[in-house]
Amino acid sequence: MSVRRGGLIGLAAATIVVALMFALRLSIGLQALPDVAADAMTLILPGALFGFLIDRLQEFGRPLMLLGLSLGLLLLGAVAGALATRIAWPAPARAATVALALSGLTVPVVFIGVPLELALEPALTSIGYWTIFAILLEVGLSRAASAPISPRAASPSRRVVLYTGSAFATLWLASYLGGRLVQAAGLGGLRPGAISTPPVLPAPSATGATASAPPDPFAGLTGITDTKDFYVITKNGVNDPAVEATRWRLQVGGQRPYSIGYEELRGLPATERTYTLQCISNLVGGSLISTAPFRGARLAGILERAGIPADAREVRFVSADGYTESLPLEAATHPLTLVAYAMNGEPLAREHGYPARIVMIGRYGFKQPKWLTSVSPSAQASSGYWEQRGWNKDGFVLTMSRLDWPGEETRVPVGKPFDLMHGIAFAGDRGIARVEVSFDGGRTWDAARLRTILPGDNWMPWTYVWTPTTPGAYDLVVRATDGGTALQDPTPRDSFPNGATGYHHRRVVAS
Repeated sequence: MSVRRGGLIGLAAATIVVALMFALRLSIGLQALPDVAADAMTLILPGALFGFLIDRLQEFGRPLMLLGLSLGLLLLGAVAGALATRIAWPAPARAATVALALSGLTVPVVFIGVPLELALEPALTSIGYWTIFAILLEVGLSRAASAPISPRAASPSRRVVLYTGSAFATLWLASYLGGRLVQAAGLGGLRPGAISTPPVLPAPSATGATASAPPDPFAGLTGITDTKDFYVITKNGVNDPAVEATRWRLQVGGQRPYSIGYEELRGLPATERTYTLQCISNLVGGSLISTAPFRGARLAGILERAGIPADAREVRFVSADGYTESLPLEAATHPLTLVAYAMNGEPLAREHGYPARIVMIGRYGFKQPKWLTSVSPSAQASSGYWEQRGWNKDGFVLTMSRLDWPGEETRVPVGKPFDLMHGIAFAGDRGIARVEVSFDGGRTWDAARLRTILPGDNWMPWTYVWTPTTPGAYDLVVRATDGGTALQDPTPRDSFPNGATGYHHRRVVAS
């Protein structure tokens, strides 16, 4: 048999197996090898390179990594099929050799940065997938080798079954991975994390004016993001955990460990207040920041029931998807650190951490794990999922400001008040004391009007009425000063490892 034909058979078998990996991941939660390999790659890549890629790809990063790794597995299958044609052994021995060789190449990846007890299941699963691949490959090679020379004497159903199966698998994989990319687009640029502003603002005309602007078009500003517009970031490339509340229990460590169910959690004394969450990967002027009211029980009370050891320094968190994180004890026991179960008056959506997640003030979103399954005090400091990949352990929010309108290259009228200029500023628990705007690239500054409608540790909406005096292009810039009178860092930096810095600019034309 030719090497080329063996390669095609290997490619067909690998396509079926990779499709099976994703199908079982979606249906029963078995980890797919591309997903496991993606986690390993984020540890292997230098932190600066990984951070650069995240900043450039944003929500597309994980789907594109899955696509690339899946194609790599298909290529590996084709190579295995081609090489198998050179092994003149009995079928069982050849199949066993292929399965062992491929397992030896890929299973070690499963153990990169993962505790032994968590790596055993995906390791055994990977061996099982390669065993299925080896069987499919051997069936294909044996059929091809024994196929009669005369086409009429061949059995079409036996000769085409592998290729037909691989064709269906290819279509399914293409639709699934393509869907992930479309979903990433929906969670990124098409979902701005905008502030809800009832009543809806009048739409700007072509000149930037409004048809009938009220005296204060922001009078109904709420500062709250609808759940459908709230930003979503996850490490999970395939799908997020689907946790059943009736079976979920939160394991609580301490001097008297215990567990608590969903209804019991909801029955605890509750706190409801508004929180602004921001991703550490949010770019200057980016959309990965949102605000909503959350309801939940104080984490301090949950920990105190178990008894916090005297030597505890941190509280460690584990999530249903294997995500790990930690907080200093004083941050975990802060009165506004909650185990939240509701958002915008409804149970948490799956993508926002149902049935329970951590919310807190002053730190980026990666310090507030979703799909929570375990909390436990610890005397030893530990590094969570993103810290292991080089991000800052503390995760303190840096001061930011954003210009939401006018947009890039918007045309505004000369000599007329433009009263829809607005944006947000945020500095975590330090609050915002001042927002300033510039129309000459930052040489001169004017104070904007702050819209104090939420607790001071949330984002601060701001507005400004601007009357351009001369036609031409303007370089609009915004900056903020936090409640401790520290000015926003003007130095342009990517998000890795502490969060992005720099001022947000927009080019606007007055005519």
